[in-house]
Amino acid sequence: MTIIGGLVQIAIAPLLHRLRALLPSEIAGLVIAVVGLTLAGLGVRYGLGINAQQQKINPDYVIVAGASLVTMTVLNIWSKGYGRMFCVLIGMLVGYAVSAGLGIFDLARIVPEGGLGVLRLPRIQHVGWSVDPVLIAPFVVASLAATLRAMGDVSNAQRINDADWVRPNFGSLAGGVSANGVAVMFCGLVGSCGINTYSSTIGLSGATGVTSRSVGYAIGLGFCALAFVPPMAVALAAMPLPVMGAALFFTAAFVFTSGLQMITARMLDARKTLVIGFSFAMAVVADLYHEALMGVPIVLQPIFGNSLVLGTVCAVVLNLIMRIGVRQQASIKLAPGGINREAVERFLSEQGARWAARRDIMHRAIFGVVQVLEVVGDPPGGVEVEASFDEFNLDIRIRYVGAPLTIPERKPSPKEIVESEHGERLLAGYLLRQSADHINAQGNGASVEMILHYDH
Repeated sequence: MTIIGGLVQIAIAPLLHRLRALLPSEIAGLVIAVVGLTLAGLGVRYGLGINAQQQKINPDYVIVAGASLVTMTVLNIWSKGYGRMFCVLIGMLVGYAVSAGLGIFDLARIVPEGGLGVLRLPRIQHVGWSVDPVLIAPFVVASLAATLRAMGDVSNAQRINDADWVRPNFGSLAGGVSANGVAVMFCGLVGSCGINTYSSTIGLSGATGVTSRSVGYAIGLGFCALAFVPPMAVALAAMPLPVMGAALFFTAAFVFTSGLQMITARMLDARKTLVIGFSFAMAVVADLYHEALMGVPIVLQPIFGNSLVLGTVCAVVLNLIMRIGVRQQASIKLAPGGINREAVERFLSEQGARWAARRDIMHRAIFGVVQVLEVVGDPPGGVEVEASFDEFNLDIRIRYVGAPLTIPERKPSPKEIVESEHGERLLAGYLLRQSADHINAQGNGASVEMILHYDH
């Protein structure tokens, strides 16, 4: 069954680029924020020693988690170099030491009576394969959940590695999901449980600034080596829960904040606000009322029992519904007798919010349009401003009757600006060229159309 889960992810990966409209940047940010919230919730439970059987806070666990978390935080903020780079590892070692002192971490209780050899070859005698048709549907839904998690983690990794990141790269997402599917299939072949991307490692990269691929290769080789060294594997597998909780809580802060930054980088109107707010609330509900939601049919349990999946499904469905009535092209007509520039700014701001456009791009577009209006003045017949948008392009068309604006290649000199009758127009044209990614002015002797293009 695990192999089927891997095959589902591999089959989905090539189709991800077709889902671009369903997963815009603000929804990707929501997914990452929900992942961070989930990690924080796990960290709190582990750090306080709370579980289904024990609802009282364990003071010893709090001491261990607090010591680990304080160490990580202090090193991350007030140290440099290796101290900051290994802040989480050092904090975990401190947690191990405090746990041993309080009797929480005791290897003697973990090691079997016969002891452990220093080296041992992995065994696969337990491997067995079976297929249960009843479980196919739940495994498919679980694979979709794993795919969403992987997409959120890969998107977050893209953002950390690219200062100019604006939206998920679906080619990279497809590669990450495919790799995850191959790994899951391998786990099924050798009789292990399925795996998925680990969001805390992305948060750790954000906290330390270490994103080198070489580090990933080294860690992978290290885990392979652990398979042959049972004592080290047992020591890691027996990590005290409060230490794990501190690490999860620390890295969750960076994952959660990264998701919020992706959301707030876009302009949001009431529609988008409701999509984000309702979906985030449903993700929280999935955590708070997990037991109650698990009463749904078994096919739906992977959706309602997972905060990430429930939040993402709600976001995608609501986003599709809220797109009804939103036009990708809109225009405003400014009557002659006093051009209302505030009306233009309000028009573009409202459209940018409806489209969930990037704030910086809309600010540049507003600047460009206002510049044109200031130069052309109050032409007879007024001015028409038309804006069209898709996820990758924003085009502004300005139509009026009059002389076309000159767009110089070079900045006009102070002398040209002062002495020339058209010096102001030359300077405005040059500023527009610098502001827009592409600009074009067309005229037929009377009517003029200026096109300002912005890469989104």
